[in-house]
Amino acid sequence: MIRFKLKPLNVDNRKRFRSFLSSNEIRARFIDYFVKENDHKYIKSSPVVPYNDPTIAFVNAGMCQFKSVLLGQRTLAANCVANSQKCIRVGGKHNDLDIVGSDGYHHTFFEMLGNWSFGHYGKAEACHLAWNLLTLPPFNIPPEQLYCTVFNGDRTLDVEADNETLQIWKHIGVNDDHIVMNGANDNFWEMGETGPCGPCTEIHIDYPPSGGKNLIELWNIVFIQYSREKNTMRKLPNYFIDTGMGLERLTMVLQDKTSTYDTDLFSSIFNIIFNACRISKYTGLYDGTSLDTYYRVLADHGRMITVALSDNMLPSQNHKLRRLIRKSFILAETNFKIQPGYTLMCDIANEVSNSLGNVYPELIKNNEKVKHLIKHEYAIFNKLRMSVSKDWKMIVEECPMLKSFNPYEECTGFVPACNYLIKHKNMSNIPAFTLYDAFGLEKKTIGRLAEVMGKPVSWNELDEKLKQLQTKTIKHTERKSNNYMTGNIPKTDDSFKYEVIRNNNESYLSPVVIAKLLAIFDINGNIVTEPDIKQQGDMVSLVLDKTSFYCKAGGQQNDIGIVTTNNGIVFDVIGVDKIEENGVVLHHIKSRNWPILLSEKELHVQVDSNNRLGLMRAHSSVHILNSVLNSYLVVTTQLSSCVKKDFMSFTFALFGQTFSPKDALVVEEKVKSVIQSAVSVKRTTVTSNDLNQINVTLLPGEVYPDEVHLIDMYSNVDDAYISREACCGTHVQNTLDVIDFCIVQYKCNINECTIMAVTGPLCTNARVFGQQLLGKSNFVEDLANSTNLNNISPTKVRLLMDNMNQLKSELKNISQNYIPLKVQIQINKKIFAIERKIQKLTKEKKIQILGDAVKILCKDNYAVGYVDCDVAYLNDNCYDFENVIHICGEIPCLFLAYNKEHIHVYLRIPKEHPEDVDWLNNFWNKFDIKPIKFKNKIQFKATEFKVKQVDKYMALKLIDNVIRDVKKYYFSNVKGFDD
Repeated sequence: MIRFKLKPLNVDNRKRFRSFLSSNEIRARFIDYFVKENDHKYIKSSPVVPYNDPTIAFVNAGMCQFKSVLLGQRTLAANCVANSQKCIRVGGKHNDLDIVGSDGYHHTFFEMLGNWSFGHYGKAEACHLAWNLLTLPPFNIPPEQLYCTVFNGDRTLDVEADNETLQIWKHIGVNDDHIVMNGANDNFWEMGETGPCGPCTEIHIDYPPSGGKNLIELWNIVFIQYSREKNTMRKLPNYFIDTGMGLERLTMVLQDKTSTYDTDLFSSIFNIIFNACRISKYTGLYDGTSLDTYYRVLADHGRMITVALSDNMLPSQNHKLRRLIRKSFILAETNFKIQPGYTLMCDIANEVSNSLGNVYPELIKNNEKVKHLIKHEYAIFNKLRMSVSKDWKMIVEECPMLKSFNPYEECTGFVPACNYLIKHKNMSNIPAFTLYDAFGLEKKTIGRLAEVMGKPVSWNELDEKLKQLQTKTIKHTERKSNNYMTGNIPKTDDSFKYEVIRNNNESYLSPVVIAKLLAIFDINGNIVTEPDIKQQGDMVSLVLDKTSFYCKAGGQQNDIGIVTTNNGIVFDVIGVDKIEENGVVLHHIKSRNWPILLSEKELHVQVDSNNRLGLMRAHSSVHILNSVLNSYLVVTTQLSSCVKKDFMSFTFALFGQTFSPKDALVVEEKVKSVIQSAVSVKRTTVTSNDLNQINVTLLPGEVYPDEVHLIDMYSNVDDAYISREACCGTHVQNTLDVIDFCIVQYKCNINECTIMAVTGPLCTNARVFGQQLLGKSNFVEDLANSTNLNNISPTKVRLLMDNMNQLKSELKNISQNYIPLKVQIQINKKIFAIERKIQKLTKEKKIQILGDAVKILCKDNYAVGYVDCDVAYLNDNCYDFENVIHICGEIPCLFLAYNKEHIHVYLRIPKEHPEDVDWLNNFWNKFDIKPIKFKNKIQFKATEFKVKQVDKYMALKLIDNVIRDVKKYYFSNVKGFDD
C-alpha cells in the first residue's frame, strides 16, 4: 500500500491559508505532495490536442491521456501518478463557453490537478490523501467548511450505495451533516454508454461560510470499479482511482477571493488590458453589461487561445478556436477600442506565456509562433470583414432579425448561407443538411438561425442524409477491401520491412524472408485454385504469412522486388497493397508462369535493395527538410509529402510568411549540412501516450495509433535531436547515406509552398544536366550581348527567341530531366535580362525605322502621307507615332499605314487652328467610325486609331483617297500650307 509521508511546509499553523500562496505555489504544492511525499510519478500535461482520441477536439479532463489505461488497452510503468493537465472546454457535454464572463468561475481553459492509482491503492487512501492535503498546512482549509458527497446507489444500474466511502469519510472525521448522499446523475461517473465506470465522491467547500448554502465543488474522486456492458454491469477485478481538482477554484479559495477571476491567474492579464486601453480598471462587477464582463471574457479567451496555439492547434483545422480568436479581436476593438485588435491579443499571449511558462515550457518556446498565428488570423479576419460587410448590410436590411448574429465570428459560409435563406424565404423549413453540407454551418448555428427566423428545422433530413453518406463511405470501403475475399486469412506479419543490413560501403541489403504462401488471388479478388491462365489472366496477387515489403503509407511509395521458389524460379513483385481492415498484404505479380506457384508452400521474399535505398534516402531527407523549415520559419506545418526512389515532394504551410527561391536555396544548404554531419538515424517504438512526455514533431490534428514509431536523428556533437518525428516509413541509418540533396522545383503562393528535391545519385545527374543547360543559356546570352542597334535583324531576334523558348521548355519539363533550383534561378535571370534587352533593342529599331519613314514625308509646312516601312519589327501591330513625331517639328501631320489587316491613322493639327467640322465628319465617315476625341498636347491636339480592313487593295485605295482629300480640303486652309 502507499506510504504516507506528509511533510507540510514549515509554516505557522495559526496562519490562515488565504494570505500568502500564489497560484504557482498552490500548483507546486499539489505536485510535490503527491510526487515527493507520497510516491507518485509526475506525468507532464499532454497537449490540449488529443493524440489518440478522435472522439474529442480538445483534451477536456485530466483523465484523457490515461483513457487507454482505464480502458485496459495498455499499462503504465508507474502504478500511481499525478499531474496538472491543461484542459479546454468549448463544446460537447462539458461546454462552458456561453457561461464564460457571466459568473466568477467558469472558463474555456483551466488546469486540472489530479492523481491516479492504477490498481495500487483504494478508496480509503484516495480520500485520506485528498483530505490531508486540503486541511493540513500550508492549505489549512478548516474541516468544518468541507462537505463530501457519496453515491447513494441506483437500481436501474443495479449498483448499490457506496457505503464503503461513506464509512471512510466518517472515519476521517467528517460529520454526518457534512455528508450528502446523491444518485447516479451527481455521483456516478461513466466514460461512455459502455466501458469503465464507477461511483465518485466529491469534496465541496462552503465558501464563503454560510452554513452549507454556498457549496462549491473542489475535488472529484472517481472509483472506476465497474465495466458497463450492453445489458449488465460487471465488477472489475482491480479498480482505478481517477481524481480531478480545478486549480482556478482552489486558488480562489486559498487566496480568499470571491471569484476565480480575482486571483493572480487573471490579475496580471487585466493589467495588460487596462494598460492598453486606459478606459477603466477591472472592478469585478457582474451586471452582465459592464466592461468587467468583457474583461473576463477577453482574459479567459486569451489564455485558451495562447495555450491552444502553443500546443500546435491550428485555427484552420478547428473552427471553434478560429471563432474564439475572431470574437477576441472584436472585443478588443469594439469594447476596449484597441486598433488593430491583434496587438492586444499578442500582449495577452506574452503575459500568459510569462505566467504559465514555468509549468508549461512550450508556452515560452512557441511564444513567437503563437503571436505570428494571431497576426495571420487577424489578416484573414480583416479580409473577410472587408469582403462580407456590404453583403451583410443588405442581409440585415432584408431580414432585420439576423442583427443578433455577428457574421465575423461565424464560419466563412455563414453570410452566403443567410443569402441563400433570404432568396428561398418561402421555404417552410430550414434546410439543415444544405446549410451543414454546402455552407459548413454547425448544428448549433443552424438551430439559432431557425429560432431567429421562426421556422422549424428539418433535423430528420440532416440525420438521414448524413447516415446515407456514412453508408456510402462504408460500402465504398468494404467494396475496396472485400474485392479480395481475405476474411479467413490471418494478418500478414510485415514487421520485417524495417530489417535492413547496412554494409561498410554505405549500401543496404534487405534480408531474404522465407514465408508461407497462404493464397493466390486473381484480379477479381477470387482465390485461385485451378491453373487456368486463359481464365485467370497473367496478373495475380500472392498472400504470405510474412513479408519484408513496405506498402504505400505516410506518403512513401511501396517496395518492389522478387519472390523465388525453392527451385529458383523468380517472379517480379511489381507492387504491394495492404487491406487496412485486416492487415493482409497483397503481392502483385505479372507472369504467365504463375500457375506453378499453386504447388508451392513457401517462397523466398526479397525486396529490391537499390529501390528501397532510394526510398529511404528520400524519406530521411523529408524529415531533415521538415526540421530545417521548422527552425527557419517562425511557424509552419507539413501539409503533405510524397516519397519516391531518390525523389521527394514536400508541401508546407506559410501562414502569411514569404518564402522565396532564395530562401529555398538557404534551406537546401542547411539540409546538405545535416546530411554531411553524419547524424545517426534510429527507429524507436513508443505508445501514443508517451508522445506527451517527449519533444517530437507531429502533424496537427493527426490521430496516432497506440503504438507509434519514432525516427530519431540525434547529433552527438550538439547533444541534441536534429529531428524527432513520428513516422511509419523506412529510413537510412546515417544521414551520410542520403549522399546529397538538391532542390529541383519550387512552387509557392500566399498560403503554402511545395519543394521537390532529389537525393543520392540523382543529384549528380541533375547537376550535370543543369550545367549543360547553363552552357546553352550562356550561348544565348553571348548572342544577345553581341546584338546592337546596328546589327539587329528579324532573323537574329527569331533565333534568340527560339533559343529562349527552348530553355523555358526544358526548365519546365521536370519529368524528363531534373535541374537544380540554383541553376534554374541563374538561367531565368539570364532569360529575363535577354528578353529585356531584345524588347529594348526592338523598340529602338522600330522607332528608328518608323522615324526614317516619317522623315521622308515631312515638308516645310506639313507632313502627310502613307508610311511605308519594314513591318518585320511591327509584329505587335503597333505604330508608335508619338515617339517619332518630334522629327516633323511643329507642323500639322497625318500619317497612314497598313499592316496585319488594319489601317493605322495618326492625325495632329495645331491647337489654335479651328476644327473644320464638315471635313472632320467626312474624315470619320471615310473610315466608317464615330468621331474620336482629340487629346490636347502643348501646342497641338492629336488623335490616333486603327480600323480593320482585310482587303489590302481596298485599304490602300482608301488611304490614297484620304491623303488627297486632306491636302485639298483641309491642310490647304491651314495657315502657311502650300499645295
